[in-house]
Amino acid sequence: MKISRHTRPIPSLLLTLISTVLTLAVFVFLIRTRAQSPKAHSDQAAYKLADGSFAVATIDETIHDLKRNQDLPVRFLIPKSAGPFPVIVFSHGAGGSGKNYFGLTAFWATHGYVVIQPTHNDSVALRKEKGEPVPGSPRELVEEYRFNTDDWINRVRDITLVLDSLNDLEKRIPQLKGKVDHKRIGVGGHSYGAFTTQMIGGALLDMPSGPRAQSFSDPRPRALMLLSPQGKTQNGLTETSWKNMTRPTMSMTGSNDTGVMGQLASWREDPFTYSPPGDKYLVFIDGAFHMSFTGMLAQVQSGQINRPVVARLIGRTDQKAIFNYVKIASIAFWDAYLKDEATAKAYLKSDSLIDYSANSVKLSRK
Repeated sequence: MKISRHTRPIPSLLLTLISTVLTLAVFVFLIRTRAQSPKAHSDQAAYKLADGSFAVATIDETIHDLKRNQDLPVRFLIPKSAGPFPVIVFSHGAGGSGKNYFGLTAFWATHGYVVIQPTHNDSVALRKEKGEPVPGSPRELVEEYRFNTDDWINRVRDITLVLDSLNDLEKRIPQLKGKVDHKRIGVGGHSYGAFTTQMIGGALLDMPSGPRAQSFSDPRPRALMLLSPQGKTQNGLTETSWKNMTRPTMSMTGSNDTGVMGQLASWREDPFTYSPPGDKYLVFIDGAFHMSFTGMLAQVQSGQINRPVVARLIGRTDQKAIFNYVKIASIAFWDAYLKDEATAKAYLKSDSLIDYSANSVKLSRK
């Protein structure tokens, strides 16, 4: 038996509508995933991405502060070759530890830097060791330090204690002897550590219930690095806070790096926006979250750390690529301003990192 099938033709207007909707859907998908999936890169545009040639010793020590009568735990990453090497003092985020950020700080050390990481009193791990109560969430951590000026100042004193102790530390730690270049010092930090770095760098703060435009500047660091820094209206920062920050400074943030108090990611651009021109850089990375700069999210995405909730949060963003951009930009900055390498300065002045990232990175300069 022959069966005939009759179908009604789809109106041309409906076909056009369906085609338009599908095209828009694809367009939106491509925009949302731009710079968020793995890409092919040209290694020639990466400046330095692989680990450097220096083997690194990891030393944990304690510095006693006589003035405050307290101990400061400190981690040292020291190249094993003959020095001296430039010094980077790195301040961790709220609740973190000097033992964090190893993927970044050890990378710097392999390229010929002595990296020193103090553990501040707000460290959750340190507070647990001392039997002290700890905050239950990141928001509680932020609430703890937002108006705690004593803690702000204590963090700065931790950094200055490290700098004051360098000569003594070279005598105490055999692996450090002859390794420290006292004239080439940089200070950097992430999140709360970026705020500490801003204070060291000369940011003026309106202290709650205290003096306005107060400075805690230390003249010894030659260059500053701010990973996920705070902007105005928090921690005593105003539009004029950065007017005296004349030293070379690199700030980094990203499209998902919002503030825990609801601030947009653009808020973290303030230190760059309001600081005077001259060797200032802003690295803005599409898809970067607040913790992308620590290397932790790259570890979660690769399966090295099991954090299912975090894995769902980061979604399709390519955290390994993002962390690579952080490493490349940061080592170029340190090389440019602590080693005076002309090739590093030329790299920062070029669009090579932008091209390497396929426009995932926006690099502003002034």
